[in-house]
Amino acid sequence: MKKVLGIFGSPRPHGNSDVLLDQAMKGAEASNADVEKIIVRDLQIAPCNSCGGCFEKGVCVIGDDMQAVYSRLVDAHGIIVATPIYFMGVSAQLKALIDRCQAFWARKYILNLPIRENGRFAKGFFIATAARDDGEGLFTGAVKTIKSFFHVLDTKYVGNILSAGLEEKGAVQKRQELLQQAFDAGRQLLEL
Repeated sequence: MKKVLGIFGSPRPHGNSDVLLDQAMKGAEASNADVEKIIVRDLQIAPCNSCGGCFEKGVCVIGDDMQAVYSRLVDAHGIIVATPIYFMGVSAQLKALIDRCQAFWARKYILNLPIRENGRFAKGFFIATAARDDGEGLFTGAVKTIKSFFHVLDTKYVGNILSAGLEEKGAVQKRQELLQQAFDAGRQLLEL
């Protein structure tokens, strides 16, 4: 059975990005994928300390909850990342997880080792929400970060939902078209 991993990057439970991720995960489950959701705020993940320890074996030397996340990232056939926008980027919690994937960068570019067996690529989808659209480029930084994250994981960026105007917690519940779009994205993720 193919696996879809949802990574929820918000410090706030049951907010707009959480609701959309849950819809996407329901869609993936409807397509018979085995789904798992990681709630980053519940994990103890230290920031990358740039020690270079991963340059020797492609494995991070920091012993925390991130150690259990690495295998899930590699085993996934699909990855859906959801976050609210903070200062035109992803949440701090999510950024810490992404930065700790420096171990995969070292594995891929320093040690020339594969990320997944048989050269398999996963598929990746990004969900980001914001309160107000304060001008052009609101999502640009976050999209670049996620594309870089997916690239190092040999994960093809296949699409996104980027939605501003979601000021209040739960505001997305009034946006049926976004809920349906998220469900459809999850359902179609492994087919894209």
